[in-house]
Amino acid sequence: MDASMKDEVNVDYLIVGAGPAGASLAAFMAQNGLKGIVIAKAPGTADSPRAHVFNPFALETLRDIGVEKDAMGHATRGEMFQSFRWVRSMVGEEYGKVQAWGAHPKNMGDLARASPCPYLDLPQSYLEPILVRYASTRGFKFRFSTQLLDIEEIPGSTDSLCTLRDRISQHEFKVRAKYVFGADGGRSRVAQILGLKYAVEPRAGVACNIIFNADIGHLMPKERYAGLHSIIQPDNFLGMVPLIRLIRPWNQWILVCNFPEEDGRFKDCTPESPELIELIHQAIGDDSVKVEVQRLDPWTVNESVAETYSVEGRNVFILGDAAHRHPPAHANGSNTCVQDAYNLAWKVAFVTKGWAGRELLESYSIERQPAGATLVREANQQLSAHADVWKALGHFAPTVEEGVRRLAQLSEPTPAGDARRLMLHETLEEKRRECENLGLSMNQWYDSSAVYLDDESDARPALKGDPVVDILISTYPGSRLPHAWVDIPKRQKLISTHDLAGHGAFSLFIGHRGAAWRDAAANITKATGIPVNTYAIGLGLDYIDVYRDWYKSREVEEDGCVLVRPDRFVAWRSKTMASNCEDKLQQVFDKILSRHGLQS
Repeated sequence: MDASMKDEVNVDYLIVGAGPAGASLAAFMAQNGLKGIVIAKAPGTADSPRAHVFNPFALETLRDIGVEKDAMGHATRGEMFQSFRWVRSMVGEEYGKVQAWGAHPKNMGDLARASPCPYLDLPQSYLEPILVRYASTRGFKFRFSTQLLDIEEIPGSTDSLCTLRDRISQHEFKVRAKYVFGADGGRSRVAQILGLKYAVEPRAGVACNIIFNADIGHLMPKERYAGLHSIIQPDNFLGMVPLIRLIRPWNQWILVCNFPEEDGRFKDCTPESPELIELIHQAIGDDSVKVEVQRLDPWTVNESVAETYSVEGRNVFILGDAAHRHPPAHANGSNTCVQDAYNLAWKVAFVTKGWAGRELLESYSIERQPAGATLVREANQQLSAHADVWKALGHFAPTVEEGVRRLAQLSEPTPAGDARRLMLHETLEEKRRECENLGLSMNQWYDSSAVYLDDESDARPALKGDPVVDILISTYPGSRLPHAWVDIPKRQKLISTHDLAGHGAFSLFIGHRGAAWRDAAANITKATGIPVNTYAIGLGLDYIDVYRDWYKSREVEEDGCVLVRPDRFVAWRSKTMASNCEDKLQQVFDKILSRHGLQS
């Protein structure tokens, strides 16, 4: 009998859920040499686009495991999706447009300083197979159509006994796992079984996705390019605002219908319903276009975040939508899922390999829960901002006639017209915060036992500007490693400091008088096994600082160093040389890796 069909299977790692969170966790753990099982209730990877905008910081994690080019090959890039329009129809009058996802000139400059990666439009249905393929060829077995029924605590052990059901054969079997990871979405069975508590706000609305094919390339000159087209027709769509989202230029789309409250107008519709074709034709503005509706997906707008992402005393963790649930505003859903996984994977690997104490795992929830809570709050704030734009354009008026009157005011040379135009301008300016939200991801920093702050005499540098839009680049411990382009002295190929870091190892960046730090790191690796890659950056060293950006951002002297974690966050820095580099570096590792409980 196949081992997967025995009544009980022993495994080190069981990941429940094969979406962006679960599949990426398997990929990052596989990068670290770990092997396990991934189960998913669904029959396969995502069969609809779902999450789509992939930000540079999530793409950096794929760059670390060598699949960035694969992701870019499946994505839409550049001006085809980097804006947001408000229009009468796809071919009708345009009322407003906002540059998005790295297209605004200031955003473009900040992005070049912040990351080696671009924004992509990478639908979830294309992302998941990339991650599954990577993980499944490196030690993780995927079982789709497999359902988690229960998790039992095993007395005297941190292991869990999980009951699973094969949804095809209905065969039930048990898996004893040293670690269980709940990446099973907004209705997480793992979270339900464990009784995890969530901070929940009242539901902010409902929506329905209508996925359809329509070849409208002949209607899409460059001036109409956008990833999102909000359709403004208060005379046709009372109490509803449709939004057309690009999936594939220019023939695959989603019509997202937003409602402020429960609405049953699509309750009995099927892909063959003629009223759906009529609705899509109204949104496109051309009845001659052939439309094929593929499916309808209703969904609700959620605002909740788990109070903790782990269970005390047990090796059970949640991540992704199981931990934070929010509307798609800010387009950070799958990005945050992947970054949860990137934070967790290396910590599990270090504990497993004996390089770190189990207390390191406690830093996962401490570091990632605030990031999830911030995203949930900001996403729902921007959902309200969407509604403000729609109201300025006549939607959600008490009557059709009033909505049409308000929209018409935009072109009237009257005081009422002036007020309406000002309202539209101000609401669109607010939407820029979502579309230029580089800071929301860049400015995530960590404050936990896995960050060493004892040598810092000053507080973290203050961010100047809007933390959602503007960015702070620093090597202050807990911050993201600054990106800078480097190359070998004789020049071969530009690579980022981010390309040097990662790969499941710590990185130590030194300067011209930092040789003692390199020797210290090598000795510690030899003695403990902790992987540390040391890089000297400067003229005549391992790498030259091509545009001098590392010099400007490193914030340490030539005899200092910057220690970076495997997830490319700064763990610690020494601004100058220590009296005993090896003792100091060992002290730092002992603390940030919770090594005090390890036997020597």
